[in-house]
Amino acid sequence: MRSRGFAQWLLATSLLSSCAVAGNGEFSGIDDSEIPLSLSQAATTTVASTTTTLVEDDLNTAQMVNELVDLYFILGARLLKVQTNVVSPASPEQALSLLGSGPLNDPSYAGLRSAIPQTLDVTVELSRGVATVTVPESFLRSLAPSDQRLAIAQIVATLTSRPGIGQVAFVVDNIPIAVPRGRGDLVAAGTPVTFDDYAMLIIGG
Repeated sequence: MRSRGFAQWLLATSLLSSCAVAGNGEFSGIDDSEIPLSLSQAATTTVASTTTTLVEDDLNTAQMVNELVDLYFILGARLLKVQTNVVSPASPEQALSLLGSGPLNDPSYAGLRSAIPQTLDVTVELSRGVATVTVPESFLRSLAPSDQRLAIAQIVATLTSRPGIGQVAFVVDNIPIAVPRGRGDLVAAGTPVTFDDYAMLIIGG
């Protein structure tokens, strides 16, 4: 019994002596060099990275490039150039369709009009700088005589402002037709006309 009690006393004494307690009863600090590396390192928190992926429509929108298109509208008895932004590349048919659809709804274009009807159905074939425009037979007949020359001038000035187009010819049912020039005279059927043929009608031209 006494030997067991002595052993318990010896064990307690050993435990107490292993604690870093100063003689005055206060805990003393432990030098950093004595702290195991695994305990001295700060905890690290890992945050999962987030990747944003653009859907196909967003990529297509981001890659869209606009270009300025010169359109010619009627102001009084002459033409005024208006520029508008469209998605590039703009086809000749798109440019002509804009002559019928706008941008005349913008208040800043008050006073401008177009002799090109919104429902005009045209096709444009380009060959060696000449744009051949196929129009319905009723196109010129549907216009007042004073507007026939201005309508042709709108088409020619707009098309010849596009890259690669220097002349314009007009066709109805695969048959070349004569059109009025800016001075009012008719060119021979199938003869191409140019921007210069209508320059006297263009404000600032």
